[in-house]
Amino acid sequence: MTCFAKEVFEDDDPNITTWDRPKVRVFKGKTVYGRPTKGYGVSEFNYAGKLYTPDPWTPSMEQIKNKAEEWASTMMDRPIEFTFCLCGLYETGEAFVPHHSDTVPTLDDVVLGISFGGTRVFEWNEYNVPIKPETNTSELWVDQEQLSERYIPETTRFLLEEGDVYMFDGHSQMTATHSIPALIGCESRISLTFRSGL
Repeated sequence: MTCFAKEVFEDDDPNITTWDRPKVRVFKGKTVYGRPTKGYGVSEFNYAGKLYTPDPWTPSMEQIKNKAEEWASTMMDRPIEFTFCLCGLYETGEAFVPHHSDTVPTLDDVVLGISFGGTRVFEWNEYNVPIKPETNTSELWVDQEQLSERYIPETTRFLLEEGDVYMFDGHSQMTATHSIPALIGCESRISLTFRSGL
């Protein structure tokens, strides 16, 4: 399951005033420079080599969380509860995230992303074959380059503007990768990714 919707959260404001410093790490022999991030919620989450012990929900983040749970529950036709939100700051259009598969605890858990600020592209590569051994990992059977050499993905691009939302579940992360490519000249952007099942 994957879905996108326009302007659902355009009247909301996450009101994040402080950010954790980016983490620099080596991943598969390459130096990766992270983005400023912040975690909110009641559950810990391990992301990009860092264990997040989240801050409690602020009033503005709790309001967005409640709205996100209501929207997700309607879309999934079952109750959805988010216990963690990873917030990321893309300071310039040069900040990007390469193609990857998210760690989702179970096939039925969901990740819901909301975009605020500068317009960016969300790119989705659907392979229609299993690309990793289980949903609760981001490790692919083969690296992204080999994956694209073996299979030609069906690529969908979605324009993320102020208040736009996307959501996917663990099933989709077994057969697809996604990225936020660099987009030179765009304004800063804040990304919120709410997670269930943690």
